Amino acid sequence: MAAMDTTGDSTRLAALEEDELQAADAGEPVALGAAATALLLAYVAADQLEDARHLWRRTPEAARAASGDLRGAWAAATALRGRAAVPSALAALDAGPWGAAAAPLAAEAATSARRRELDVIGAAYLEIRLAKVAAALAQSDQVALEACRARDWIYRAKEATLVPRPPAPAAPAFENFEQLAQLTQLATHLTA
Repeated sequence: MAAMDTTGDSTRLAALEEDELQAADAGEPVALGAAATALLLAYVAADQLEDARHLWRRTPEAARAASGDLRGAWAAATALRGRAAVPSALAALDAGPWGAAAAPLAAEAATSARRRELDVIGAAYLEIRLAKVAAALAQSDQVALEACRARDWIYRAKEATLVPRPPAPAAPAFENFEQLAQLTQLATHLTA
């Protein structure tokens, strides 16, 4: 799974984690719910779904009940984590309803999840129907086609299929658990 690798993103995550800890110390459920929502959506955007799960587990029930945004973010994270309902998670991130503070974070999480989904599709398929890609991204055919063309995928209008260009290979060859994790991710996607 891809982790956030830029200094700015790491700094942002660290700041959100600090905000969540301060809100937890204060004991105010509404403030803790807002801080946990921001952090959970940042974890989704960074594809750190295990960290999102741990955040949910340590968030008190009062904060969960006080924040509809937090419950919505957790529902999306759960669907993405299980990989069985990625399109519904993307639709939920797009539709909300999100509060003013959570809406841009939810949009960022949806964009990041779509990018990862296209990476998986590009690595797994030699040719795929446009309708299947659009369904996987929870977008219209036209919007999905634009996203695929931005990646230089070839569109065959007659068959309504796309020929993906696999993402550029990662730096060195995989070793041990990294290779197993990638193979598991591809196999999971193919069986979904």
